[in-house]
Amino acid sequence: MNGVSNRQAGGSVSRRTVLRGVGTALALPGFESLLPRTAAAAAGSRPPVRLAFVYVPNGVNMDRWRPAAPGPLAALPPTLEPLAAVKQDLLVLSGLAADKARAYGDGGGDHARAMAAFLTGAHPRKTDGSNIRAGMSADQVAAERLAEFTQLPSLEIGCEAGGLTGACDSGYACVYSSTLSWKSPTQPLPKETDPRLVFERLFGGTDGRRAERRASRRSLLDFIRADAARVAARLGNADRRKLDEYFTAVREVETRLDRIERLPDAK
Repeated sequence: MNGVSNRQAGGSVSRRTVLRGVGTALALPGFESLLPRTAAAAAGSRPPVRLAFVYVPNGVNMDRWRPAAPGPLAALPPTLEPLAAVKQDLLVLSGLAADKARAYGDGGGDHARAMAAFLTGAHPRKTDGSNIRAGMSADQVAAERLAEFTQLPSLEIGCEAGGLTGACDSGYACVYSSTLSWKSPTQPLPKETDPRLVFERLFGGTDGRRAERRASRRSLLDFIRADAARVAARLGNADRRKLDEYFTAVREVETRLDRIERLPDAK
């Protein structure tokens, strides 16, 4: 999802070609067919590494999470078993503690402190007013340094909406227990819990005609068809298959969202 260009003789090639239509800006994955031909240029065309933080607020059953022994992973414990295919890329770390989530004389409020300290490493100020304070979170430190390589510096997503005002946990402001990401010690970043809005942010562009596209109930892929055909003509066979798989995946997500939005409970 980035638009960093790499120069080569006779022009430039976008590391992430963006297809545009009515209120649509669909960034494509990288294609070998479009990369610069020189080794030096190709080395600078590698896509950025993605960084994700996932917070599980209610904890895990450690007996089913922790591997049986230290060292290289053999059989994975039950909770981690779905990751068996990529276990060679996993590190399971033990013996860590969120020290700044401890009370330190502030009394109750473990849930609020735990979430506020998870990525900030800071002990949040106990207040239910507007004078909140925690710390800049690790994801935003990374976002500041990687922003030039990606279309979206960061994306904050949650499963449940949470209040940003008032008191929620033993004298701690609600924002502490509903916000994981902090752009600065006093600026929390609210999460998005609506899958449609997340999809639109990733693929829908920012044009005012986006509402027109959505009202038509047509796939965003319909609006980039001509652009997609031009790109496909420049690709080799392997990259054409990759493009088709990517479009299929986007369409499947659209279809699932449409199905969910048509359910009675979604009205």
